[in-house]
Amino acid sequence: MSAQLPIEAVRAIEALGEIAAGARAADLESDTLDFKREDASEGETARILLDAAICFANARGGIIVLGIDDRLAGTDAFLGAAIGIDTVRERIYSLSRPNIVVTVREHEHEGKRLILIDVPQGMEMHSDTKGRSSRRLGTACEPLTIAQAAALQDDRRRIDWSDQKGDLSIEAVSTPAVEAARLMLRRYDDDRRTLAEASTPDLLRELGVVREGDLLRAGEVLFCQRPGVVPIVYTYRGSPGGEVRSSYRDVAPGLLAYREVLRRIQDNSDVTEVTLPDGQQVSLLDFPLVAVREALSNAMLHRDHRQPEPILVDHSASILAFVSPGPLVEGVTRENILHVPSKPRNALLSRVARTLGIAEEMSRGVDRMYREMIRLGKRPPEIVDSPPFNVRVELIGGAPNQVVTRFISSLPSDAQDDVDVMIVLFQMLAQPTLTAAQIAPILQRTPAATEATLQRLADPPLELIAASDRRGGRVWHLTAQAATALRAALAYRTATQDEIDRKIVEHVSANGTIDSKTLQIFFDLDVYAASYRLKTLRGAGVLAKLGDQERGPGIRYGPGSSFPGKKKRPDQSG
Repeated sequence: MSAQLPIEAVRAIEALGEIAAGARAADLESDTLDFKREDASEGETARILLDAAICFANARGGIIVLGIDDRLAGTDAFLGAAIGIDTVRERIYSLSRPNIVVTVREHEHEGKRLILIDVPQGMEMHSDTKGRSSRRLGTACEPLTIAQAAALQDDRRRIDWSDQKGDLSIEAVSTPAVEAARLMLRRYDDDRRTLAEASTPDLLRELGVVREGDLLRAGEVLFCQRPGVVPIVYTYRGSPGGEVRSSYRDVAPGLLAYREVLRRIQDNSDVTEVTLPDGQQVSLLDFPLVAVREALSNAMLHRDHRQPEPILVDHSASILAFVSPGPLVEGVTRENILHVPSKPRNALLSRVARTLGIAEEMSRGVDRMYREMIRLGKRPPEIVDSPPFNVRVELIGGAPNQVVTRFISSLPSDAQDDVDVMIVLFQMLAQPTLTAAQIAPILQRTPAATEATLQRLADPPLELIAASDRRGGRVWHLTAQAATALRAALAYRTATQDEIDRKIVEHVSANGTIDSKTLQIFFDLDVYAASYRLKTLRGAGVLAKLGDQERGPGIRYGPGSSFPGKKKRPDQSG
C-alpha cells in the first residue's frame, strides 16, 4: 500500500505508529504534518479542516490526519472520525478561493477510522470565502498580511507542478517509452527529426524533462513506470450497460499507455465507407480519430496529477467517455471552454506533448472535438465538470450521418475547419430558424462577433444561411439550396421556397383562399416565416388580400393578378 502513497502520507502513517507506541501527537507535528480531532458539528469540523488546508496550500503542502487528539499519547489519542471523505473534499473545495483540490483517504489504525487529507502546494495564493489566508510556519498557521499575500500570489503564479523535480531518477526512464518518442519525432521534417537520433540523456534534456541531471515530473509522467500508478484504465463494452469485453490496466509510462489506449479505441470502433460528391471514397470511424486524440490527450495533460485516480476511458458502440481526475483548470468553464485563454495546469508537460505531436496548441483541443463530431453529423462532445472530483467528456458514436458528411465535404476547406461554421450548421439541423441571441452562448462569442459569424455564413462563397427581418428582430434560416441538400438530415419537415410557393398555388387553386394559420400547419412554418411567404407572394401579384381587414390572424388571401393560369385583362401588361 505504501508504494501507492505520496511520501508525506507514508510518513504520517509512520507517525501514527509512534503515537500508538506512546508518543504525543503534538510532538510529531511538523511543517507538513498536522493532527486534528472532529468537532461536535460537521460544519465546524469542515471549517477546521479548511483552515488547515489553506495553511498547508500556501506553504509547501502537507498531510492532515483527522481523528487524533494531539494533546494525548498512546492509544488514547485515537478518537476516530465519522465525517464522509466526499464531504471533506467538497467542503474544502467549495469554501476555498481559488478552490483547493485535496486527496482524501480512509485509514484504520488501532481499530479507529481516521482520515488522511493530502493537501498539495497551491499554484496560487489561497484564502477562504472571506479573503482570510494563512501559511504554515513550523507547526503553526500564521495569518498573511495583505502585502505578504500579494507577494505569495506573485511567486505562486510561476509554479508549474510538472516542471518540479520528481521522485524518480533518470535511470527509471523506460527504454520502450523513449523509443516510442523517437518514432513520433521521426514523422516530422523539421528539427524534431534530428532530435530523434540523439542519445537518451540528450533527448530528454532537449525535450525539457531533465534539468541539472534531475528528472522532472513531466518526464516521470511520460517516460516512467511510477510505482503503483496506473495512468489510464480502458474498458470496452458491447453496449453502455453491458459486460466488459476487453480491458487495459497497466502500470506503464504515460506515453505508452496513451498509445495503447488509442490503438484499442481504433480497433474496437466500427468503420463506415462514405462516397463523397467528388466520387472519392473515405473510411470513417464512428468516433473521429482527431476528436478521440484530443479527448485522450486533454485528459492526460490537463488532469490533476496530484490526485491518485487513473484516467477512465469507457468505450461502447454508442458512447466513448473520458473521465479525468480533478476539475477544469481555474478560469475555464463549460460556458467559455471553446475560446478562453487559460493557464495550463501542467505547462511543461503540455509543451513536451506538443513537441511529440500528442497535442497541439493549448485551448484549441475542445474546438477540434466539436468540429470533428459535427462533420460526421453527430452531437458536439458533452462536457461535465464535477468539481472537485473529475471532468467527464462524452463522444456519441454510431455510424456517421452521410448526408451531413457529404454536404460538409463540398464546402470550402477553410469552412470545413471552422468550428463556428460547424456549430451554426449543427443548430440549423435541429431548428428551422435561430437568432444571434440564441446562438451566441453556444458559439461562446460576443453578440457582435456572433452577428459577424452569421453574416459570413450568409455571404459568398458559403451562402449557407439567409436572414429575414421580423418584428422581433432578425432571424436566420438555411438557404433553399442548403435546405434541399440537407433535407434528409433535418430534424424538422422542410421544403424549399419554390416548393412552398407551388403548393400554396395548388391549395388556392383547389380551395380558393389560404390564410397564415393554414400555411403554418401545412408547411411546419412559424408565424414569421408564414407571414414572410404570404407577403412575398402578394408583392409578386400571385396572391391578393381579401376583405378589408388590415391586421391579425384572420386575413385571407386569394388569387392575385399574376396567379398562374389566371387570364389577364386587356389593359394588363406582361
